[in-house]
Amino acid sequence: MMRMAARASSLALAVGCFDPGIAFAQDPAEPTGDAPAAAATPVANGAQRYNPADFARFAPRTALDMVEKVPGFLIVTGTNGGNRGLGQATENVLINGERIASKTTDARTALSRITATQVAYIDIVDGASLNVPGLTGQVANVVLVAGAGSDGGFKTTIRWQPEWRPRIEDNWLNGEISTTGKLGGTQVTLSLKNEANRNGHWGPERRFDDQGDLLFVRDEFGAYDGDRPRLSAALARTTANGNKWNFNLGGQLQNLRESVRGTSVQPGFGRVSEDFRFTEDEHNFDIGGDYEMGLGKGRLKLIGLYRFEHSPVVDTFIVDRAIGGRSGERFSQTADEGESILRGEYSWRTGGGTDWQVALEGAYNTLDVDAEFARLQSDGSFLPVAFGGERTKVEEKRSEASLTWGRALAPNLTAQLNLAAEYSELTSSGPGGLTRSFVRPKGKFALAWKVGPKTTINWFVQRRVDQLNFFDFASSVDVANGQGNGGNGQLVPPIVNRSELEFVQDLSRWGNASIAFAYGYAQDLVDQIPLSPTTEGRGNLPGAHLYRVTTKGTLLLDPLGWKGARINADVTWRRNRVRDPLTNQWRDQSFGQEYVADLSLRHDIPGSNIAWGGGYFDERFSPGLRLDAIEKEYTVGPFVTAFVEHKNVAGFTVKLSYRNLAGMKDGFDRTAYVDRRDGPIAFSESRRRKFGQYFQLTVTGTL
Repeated sequence: MMRMAARASSLALAVGCFDPGIAFAQDPAEPTGDAPAAAATPVANGAQRYNPADFARFAPRTALDMVEKVPGFLIVTGTNGGNRGLGQATENVLINGERIASKTTDARTALSRITATQVAYIDIVDGASLNVPGLTGQVANVVLVAGAGSDGGFKTTIRWQPEWRPRIEDNWLNGEISTTGKLGGTQVTLSLKNEANRNGHWGPERRFDDQGDLLFVRDEFGAYDGDRPRLSAALARTTANGNKWNFNLGGQLQNLRESVRGTSVQPGFGRVSEDFRFTEDEHNFDIGGDYEMGLGKGRLKLIGLYRFEHSPVVDTFIVDRAIGGRSGERFSQTADEGESILRGEYSWRTGGGTDWQVALEGAYNTLDVDAEFARLQSDGSFLPVAFGGERTKVEEKRSEASLTWGRALAPNLTAQLNLAAEYSELTSSGPGGLTRSFVRPKGKFALAWKVGPKTTINWFVQRRVDQLNFFDFASSVDVANGQGNGGNGQLVPPIVNRSELEFVQDLSRWGNASIAFAYGYAQDLVDQIPLSPTTEGRGNLPGAHLYRVTTKGTLLLDPLGWKGARINADVTWRRNRVRDPLTNQWRDQSFGQEYVADLSLRHDIPGSNIAWGGGYFDERFSPGLRLDAIEKEYTVGPFVTAFVEHKNVAGFTVKLSYRNLAGMKDGFDRTAYVDRRDGPIAFSESRRRKFGQYFQLTVTGTL
């Protein structure tokens, strides 16, 4: 069977978007390769400051280019427990000392819309030293030039990134254009962005019987196309009395098309053709804003957000057999999702230098699903079949209160403490639906210790409540694999208790390096569990142990005589150990990341506008376990790239990348069992799909 089409699509998309050491936009004047490598200047509060001159050799066009060239710093775009409200900051980038409060604009996107000429400097700060709840480790504070854009002119940034892949439709529509400037004292940003992908892969899949003997070989071809045009507007203004307001509005269409086709000659059926199709035509919009004003001895900030998403999805799987005729199944689902959030924050600083913040947040989240499972009839129509999950509605009402305290305990030691509690009421009307309420404490304590001028130790301990995927409450059918998940109305949000210790070393002219050790004890992680003697679905697991070691850094090669060259590295090893709900034995969490290695080389040739380099990327995941199958998704070989870049082609930066030099392939193995996976094997499958070498062009500039 052509299983896991959606996961295959995700993997192909991830590989298609990855580009080690990518430099999105760079704004050159004259050749600047002789400029020294970026070197930080120590400033107050232990921060390391980078000025625009430190990035001259890269000729940056946007703030993103500058932040990406800070030695040893990587932009973190994670979310707070899977987008659980607005809550605390989760990205390690601030703009003018403030976090990016929008849930639809991440740090990379926000920085890519700021031209390099608008940046006054970038400070790398220890998160625990800031009055921004949730931040730990290294944080980049991008400070803009005072009055940037006040001349009335608009700055426009452009990024266009076409791709040409073998056997796949050319991708001409991936890119973004945004413009920002001031109108009557109000900062205005308009953006049109399309995250387009044209991905695919092809190759054989082998089916074996329960003894491991080959039954047949299926030749497969998968194609995954998507267009996600988004139009957004942002307004910001600081009034004469120092009050600030921001307003954001955006709308998006998502048109996704996926297909996997296979042909084989099978015993008893002759020639067999299989066709899996997936379509999604989504539209969504969001509106939000915030207002900050002075109140008493502090500042009051009010934040509001509303998001809505309408997503009709159709999966169809049709099989044509030379002997046995045609059969097919269709699963369709229409989902409406809504999120409403109101948050208030009051912050102040005492005369003794202590930072305080009190915050209240309320959220209302909904999911309304209409689904249908149908079988193909002889006349070509589809006849609906009852499967028990035709209608599901999920609602969550949640409120949260928090208190944050932060101060310097010593000239080289800062601390931040956040104490919070949330109340939530969760209602589901699907299978096993009921209404439940929870009261859960949470919080975080962080320390940043400046051991020496170039050495920092960061540590935190945290209790976090994660967001459930509301679709796990609804039943679904995997028509390609003949599998299904029952809806589970008993789900509860996972809780993660974790601690992390990080060592950061400034290597001066050699660069920067860090290593972090993390451990977490998780309660109620979500994985595949038995819902009845014959059904399975998503459910909560007993306590689990989470381990992670991460090392990252930048090695500048100028001291070795290789002027303008640098190596970036980001390597993570992790294990998420859970109790198997079927065997009660310890195992790795389904499809959990085991390791990732991301290495890149970049050389800006002195005295020229030319740069070249390459990247190496490899990643592994643990097997995914259903109660009746074990599925292993992986890649065969690393993803290797090479690029050459010119920083001034008619005022634009042009970068040409040759990708997948090592010929990485997508692999997937599945062992299916007669009943449960602790019993006899029914059959097994193993596939390899290649996607070949291909070219990617990145054109960036400012107007």
